[in-house]
Amino acid sequence: MEQIKELTKRLIANSFKELMLQMSFEKITIKMITDHASVIRPTFYNHFHDKYELVEWIVQDEIIGPTMELFKSGSGSEGIKCLFKGFYDDREYYKKAFGITGQNGFGETLIDNLAELFDEVLKAHTAPADEPQCGELLAKYYAGGLITVIRYLLFEAQDVELDEIINIYRYMMEHSIYQLINE
Repeated sequence: MEQIKELTKRLIANSFKELMLQMSFEKITIKMITDHASVIRPTFYNHFHDKYELVEWIVQDEIIGPTMELFKSGSGSEGIKCLFKGFYDDREYYKKAFGITGQNGFGETLIDNLAELFDEVLKAHTAPADEPQCGELLAKYYAGGLITVIRYLLFEAQDVELDEIINIYRYMMEHSIYQLINE
């Protein structure tokens, strides 16, 4: 039963993503999504409250969840690669998703999800007592920086290969501005 539920959610998500490539988020209705997925309207509401929740589920299911699993298994480099590959492979959808603005805008939702991801990583590595205890702020800081790189990947680096983006991000994480100004 759980497998059918996940398949139905994926069917709805794929329908929505296809529609997003054709028109703006604002113009897409629940009826359009369900008609395109060949399911009845109540099926949508059995799984999602609204389109915003669907957008969040997509990024959780396709990118955040798999990345977290790799982080938890000790494969940090593979997790970062998985994260960037998700955005890279589905660029056109995510470019359109960044156009969803307002209270439940995609950028705000993504930063919250990435901050939660980094917060989990930071909780696994306790800071020494003599260092500032700023895990939540640090998670938001990393999330904000990562969104900047993701936006760069989607909107400005059309000809840059995935491995190069990952290397750029790795360099940025390994070299803080504090280190650079004190050299």
